[in-house]
Amino acid sequence: MQLYRLRHVPLALLAMICLSGLPSDALGQERRQLQDFTLHGEPTHAGDEAGLHAFVETFRDHWAAQDTAALMEMHTPDTEWINAYARMFQGRDALGRFLEDRLFPSFSASVSAEEAANMRLVSLRFLGTDGAVIHLATDGQRGESRNADEAQRRTHIHLVLQRARTGWLIAHTAIFDARN
Repeated sequence: MQLYRLRHVPLALLAMICLSGLPSDALGQERRQLQDFTLHGEPTHAGDEAGLHAFVETFRDHWAAQDTAALMEMHTPDTEWINAYARMFQGRDALGRFLEDRLFPSFSASVSAEEAANMRLVSLRFLGTDGAVIHLATDGQRGESRNADEAQRRTHIHLVLQRARTGWLIAHTAIFDARN
Protein backbone atom coordinates (compact mmCIF):
# COMPACT_ATOMS: atom_id res chain seq x y z
CA MET A 1 0.00 0.00 0.00
CA GLN A 2 2.84 2.44 0.86
CA LEU A 3 4.60 1.80 -2.45
CA TYR A 4 1.43 2.61 -4.34
CA ARG A 5 1.24 6.00 -2.63
CA LEU A 6 4.91 6.76 -3.34
CA ARG A 7 4.46 6.17 -7.07
CA HIS A 8 2.06 9.11 -7.19
CA VAL A 9 4.33 11.57 -5.39
CA PRO A 10 6.22 13.79 -7.84
CA LEU A 11 9.86 12.79 -8.18
CA ALA A 12 11.09 16.30 -7.34
CA LEU A 13 9.19 16.22 -4.05
CA LEU A 14 10.69 12.83 -3.18
CA ALA A 15 14.16 14.14 -3.95
CA MET A 16 13.62 17.16 -1.69
CA ILE A 17 12.42 14.92 1.13
CA CYS A 18 15.44 12.63 0.78
CA LEU A 19 17.92 15.49 0.57
CA SER A 20 16.42 17.31 3.54
CA GLY A 21 17.58 14.47 5.77
CA LEU A 22 21.22 14.94 4.78
CA PRO A 23 23.45 17.20 6.85
CA SER A 24 24.09 20.47 5.05
CA ASP A 25 27.86 19.87 4.89
CA ALA A 26 27.22 16.62 2.99
CA LEU A 27 25.30 18.54 0.34
CA GLY A 28 28.16 21.01 -0.05
CA GLN A 29 30.64 18.21 -0.53
CA GLU A 30 28.57 16.79 -3.39
CA ARG A 31 29.10 19.93 -5.45
CA ARG A 32 32.17 21.45 -7.08
CA GLN A 33 32.72 23.68 -4.06
CA LEU A 34 36.02 23.03 -2.37
CA GLN A 35 36.15 22.70 1.36
CA ASP A 36 38.43 24.89 3.44
CA PHE A 37 41.96 23.57 3.87
CA THR A 38 42.19 20.72 6.38
CA LEU A 39 45.19 19.26 8.15
CA HIS A 40 45.02 15.65 9.30
CA GLY A 41 47.41 13.89 11.63
CA GLU A 42 50.45 15.23 13.37
CA PRO A 43 53.84 15.99 11.83
CA THR A 44 56.61 13.98 13.48
CA HIS A 45 59.43 16.38 12.70
CA ALA A 46 59.65 20.11 13.27
CA GLY A 47 59.07 21.92 10.02
CA ASP A 48 57.22 19.08 8.27
CA GLU A 49 54.06 21.09 7.65
CA ALA A 50 55.96 24.11 6.35
CA GLY A 51 58.16 21.80 4.29
CA LEU A 52 55.14 20.24 2.61
CA HIS A 53 53.65 23.65 1.85
CA ALA A 54 57.00 24.53 0.21
CA PHE A 55 56.89 21.19 -1.65
CA VAL A 56 53.50 22.17 -3.11
CA GLU A 57 54.89 25.53 -4.25
CA THR A 58 57.84 23.83 -5.93
CA PHE A 59 55.53 21.30 -7.61
CA ARG A 60 53.32 24.16 -8.79
CA ASP A 61 56.31 26.06 -10.21
CA HIS A 62 57.66 23.03 -12.08
CA TRP A 63 54.19 22.20 -13.45
CA ALA A 64 53.73 25.77 -14.66
CA ALA A 65 57.06 25.64 -16.46
CA GLN A 66 56.37 22.14 -17.85
CA ASP A 67 59.79 21.25 -16.45
CA THR A 68 59.76 17.47 -16.74
CA ALA A 69 63.27 16.96 -15.39
CA ALA A 70 62.55 19.00 -12.25
CA LEU A 71 59.20 17.24 -11.75
CA MET A 72 60.85 13.83 -12.05
CA GLU A 73 63.37 14.79 -9.34
CA MET A 74 60.35 15.18 -7.04
CA HIS A 75 59.35 11.51 -7.61
CA THR A 76 60.69 8.24 -6.27
CA PRO A 77 62.40 6.04 -8.88
CA ASP A 78 59.54 3.51 -8.57
CA THR A 79 56.74 6.07 -8.56
CA GLU A 80 53.26 5.09 -9.73
CA TRP A 81 50.98 7.49 -11.58
CA ILE A 82 47.41 7.21 -12.83
CA ASN A 83 45.45 9.94 -14.54
CA ALA A 84 41.79 10.54 -15.30
CA TYR A 85 42.04 8.51 -18.51
CA ALA A 86 43.36 5.55 -16.49
CA ARG A 87 46.78 5.89 -18.07
CA MET A 88 49.14 4.22 -15.64
CA PHE A 89 52.87 4.61 -15.44
CA GLN A 90 55.29 2.85 -13.17
CA GLY A 91 58.68 4.36 -12.69
CA ARG A 92 60.09 7.85 -12.96
CA ASP A 93 61.53 7.24 -16.45
CA ALA A 94 58.24 6.07 -17.98
CA LEU A 95 56.34 8.95 -16.39
CA GLY A 96 58.93 11.46 -17.54
CA ARG A 97 58.69 10.22 -21.12
CA PHE A 98 54.89 10.52 -21.04
CA LEU A 99 54.99 14.09 -19.71
CA GLU A 100 57.75 15.18 -22.06
CA ASP A 101 56.61 13.44 -25.24
CA ARG A 102 52.82 13.36 -24.94
CA LEU A 103 51.13 15.38 -22.21
CA PHE A 104 52.98 18.68 -22.28
CA PRO A 105 53.30 18.91 -26.10
CA SER A 106 49.54 18.32 -26.42
CA PHE A 107 48.71 21.64 -24.74
CA SER A 108 49.98 25.17 -24.84
CA ALA A 109 52.36 26.02 -22.01
CA SER A 110 49.75 28.57 -20.92
CA VAL A 111 47.41 25.67 -19.97
CA SER A 112 49.90 24.28 -17.45
CA ALA A 113 50.68 27.79 -16.20
CA GLU A 114 46.97 28.47 -15.65
CA GLU A 115 46.50 25.16 -13.82
CA ALA A 116 49.46 25.98 -11.58
CA ALA A 117 48.17 29.47 -10.85
CA ASN A 118 44.76 28.03 -9.92
CA MET A 119 46.19 25.15 -7.88
CA ARG A 120 44.79 25.07 -4.37
CA LEU A 121 45.87 22.94 -1.43
CA VAL A 122 42.70 21.18 -0.22
CA SER A 123 44.17 18.95 2.47
CA LEU A 124 47.36 17.61 3.93
CA ARG A 125 47.42 14.30 5.79
CA PHE A 126 50.38 12.95 7.73
CA LEU A 127 50.75 9.15 7.67
CA GLY A 128 53.02 7.79 10.38
CA THR A 129 56.53 9.19 10.55
CA ASP A 130 57.47 9.11 6.90
CA GLY A 131 54.34 9.49 4.78
CA ALA A 132 51.95 12.23 3.72
CA VAL A 133 49.10 12.76 1.28
CA ILE A 134 48.59 16.09 -0.46
CA HIS A 135 45.22 16.80 -2.08
CA LEU A 136 45.35 19.60 -4.66
CA ALA A 137 42.57 20.94 -6.86
CA THR A 138 42.87 23.16 -9.88
CA ASP A 139 40.73 24.60 -12.64
CA GLY A 140 42.03 24.75 -16.17
CA GLN A 141 41.55 24.34 -19.89
CA ARG A 142 42.91 20.79 -20.30
CA GLY A 143 39.69 19.68 -21.95
CA GLU A 144 36.01 20.42 -21.53
CA SER A 145 34.27 20.66 -18.20
CA ARG A 146 31.59 18.12 -17.33
CA ASN A 147 28.99 20.85 -16.94
CA ALA A 148 28.11 23.10 -19.87
CA ASP A 149 27.90 26.21 -17.67
CA GLU A 150 31.47 25.79 -16.36
CA ALA A 151 34.25 27.36 -18.37
CA GLN A 152 37.00 25.28 -16.78
CA ARG A 153 37.53 21.67 -15.80
CA ARG A 154 38.14 20.99 -12.11
CA THR A 155 40.94 18.49 -11.60
CA HIS A 156 41.97 16.85 -8.32
CA ILE A 157 45.49 15.62 -7.74
CA HIS A 158 46.44 13.32 -4.87
CA LEU A 159 50.14 13.04 -4.19
CA VAL A 160 51.26 10.29 -1.83
CA LEU A 161 54.66 11.24 -0.46
CA GLN A 162 57.33 9.36 1.40
CA ARG A 163 60.21 10.83 3.33
CA ALA A 164 63.58 10.15 1.73
CA ARG A 165 67.12 11.10 2.73
CA THR A 166 66.85 14.21 0.58
CA GLY A 167 63.34 15.21 1.67
CA TRP A 168 59.84 14.36 0.53
CA LEU A 169 59.30 12.48 -2.75
CA ILE A 170 56.13 11.56 -4.64
CA ALA A 171 55.62 7.79 -4.53
CA HIS A 172 52.13 7.74 -6.07
CA THR A 173 49.95 10.21 -7.98
CA ALA A 174 46.23 9.87 -8.69
CA ILE A 175 44.56 12.47 -10.90
CA PHE A 176 40.84 12.65 -11.50
CA ASP A 177 38.25 15.12 -12.72
CA ALA A 178 34.67 15.39 -13.85
CA ARG A 179 34.14 14.53 -17.50
CA ASN A 180 31.22 14.27 -19.88
